[in-house]
Amino acid sequence: MNKVTHFDNADLLAKAAAEYFIKLAEEAIKLKGKFTVALSGGNTPAAMYKLLSTDFYINRINWKSIYFFWGDERCVALNDKNNNSYNAKNILLNKVAVPKKNIFIIPVDESPVNAAIYYEATIKIFFKTDKPVFDLILLGMGDNGHTASLFPNTTILQEAKALVKEVHVDEIKMDRISFTAPLINNAKHILFLVTGKEKQQMLKTILEGKYEPEKFPAQMIKNAEWFVSL
Repeated sequence: MNKVTHFDNADLLAKAAAEYFIKLAEEAIKLKGKFTVALSGGNTPAAMYKLLSTDFYINRINWKSIYFFWGDERCVALNDKNNNSYNAKNILLNKVAVPKKNIFIIPVDESPVNAAIYYEATIKIFFKTDKPVFDLILLGMGDNGHTASLFPNTTILQEAKALVKEVHVDEIKMDRISFTAPLINNAKHILFLVTGKEKQQMLKTILEGKYEPEKFPAQMIKNAEWFVSL
């Protein structure tokens, strides 16, 4: 069952998301000594990352016990401004005491096929299981209903076995690497961060409309929390 929380503006949403991150991190670290999170790209989560890098939040977090992954990545250079991990490092990870060994970037300097295979193997080795459970996966939603790099009418939507898969997105003429729906849905917590009035109708379609995941891939994600400011 999806849970939706509305915020009056994007700043309040970012603050709530930062507090949510801290709460889950504290709980997981207390329970098992570590917190595993898959980050998302885009402007909305970036606002949360910026907050977490400020003095008010830095000292409330045990950064050495947090392990960072990414739910998807563009197949661009690792130092490209459109690379999700590059941006997260600049905004957050380079400013806090996260050991380099705790950061697992998607190796897009490899071919898309090899990058996906490598990243799936990395995740399985880290979690010591073929069915990993992330503590938190952060997601956004595009105005076309995509999430991570699960775009409408792409082959990755039918993937039932692979945890990570390469996908070519014709509408943006780009190769990407993405978590598949089975891996996302296996997470303990899934948090969508959605801002912008232009997404209002799509959000309604995703949450209340007819189930058409080929057209609206975000519908594939179950039991998520949604923080929205539209």
